[in-house]
Amino acid sequence: MLHPLRVLAAFLLLALVPGLAAATPNQSFDGPFRLSIGTSDFESRQIVPEFSQVRTFDFRLDFDGPLEAGRHYTNIDLHEVRYAVRGRLETNPPTPSGFSAFALIRDETGEGPISLSEWVAQSSHLAFSISSGADLTDGVQLSELAPIDKQGRILEIDAVEWGRLDRARYHPPQLWLYGDGTGLLRNANNSSKDTGTVNPATGEEVFVDFGEEYITRLFFDPALITIIDAPPEIEDPPPPVPEPGTALLLGLGLAGLAVNRRQTAVRGAR
Repeated sequence: MLHPLRVLAAFLLLALVPGLAAATPNQSFDGPFRLSIGTSDFESRQIVPEFSQVRTFDFRLDFDGPLEAGRHYTNIDLHEVRYAVRGRLETNPPTPSGFSAFALIRDETGEGPISLSEWVAQSSHLAFSISSGADLTDGVQLSELAPIDKQGRILEIDAVEWGRLDRARYHPPQLWLYGDGTGLLRNANNSSKDTGTVNPATGEEVFVDFGEEYITRLFFDPALITIIDAPPEIEDPPPPVPEPGTALLLGLGLAGLAVNRRQTAVRGAR
């Protein structure tokens, strides 16, 4: 039978010694946070141009937060979008836009970031879901995203940008990644029929459909690509100093153990 004083002392020690309880995974943290993915996340052998030569791209999407496991993120959770996509285009025969190369830059060095209102107004789209069991301690890896459709897509960034053909944006980017480690970077659907925009080089109306300007296939290990960095580390606070009443209880418990040991020793000596 356990002695009451022993139980009391053991309870006090467990309550006062930090780190005895098992640590639980970090499944959420306050915002803001940024989703970032680009060329640097893929080795050259994993970027395979199927049509034209798009090898340089970068996407940065800012969110107000919070970041939570088990949550689905869409346009409404966005704060701002930045991207840059560059490449050469086929000239024989020419692509629908008639240009030999392009550089789409929506960040501080170009036209500036895209606000949420502009992103929604131009029919652009974002979608990804974080798995309910994801541990956010080391950020979010592609392997911690849950499928968002029956085809197994885990990330969609679709900068359709309807209505911007007055600025010759015939090839805004669309990025789709799948849980099996494959993906596509291609131009999104766009045409000039709604605005009457013409190609300044040819004077003709422009109609560009999916992948007609460029398409690049991606192959990757989802566990090796971190798209959202971990939150800044917070220094552990110093261990709490026991309050006088708690210290007294601990002292009484230890003293009781000592008395119990002496009594046991005396009985054993008789």
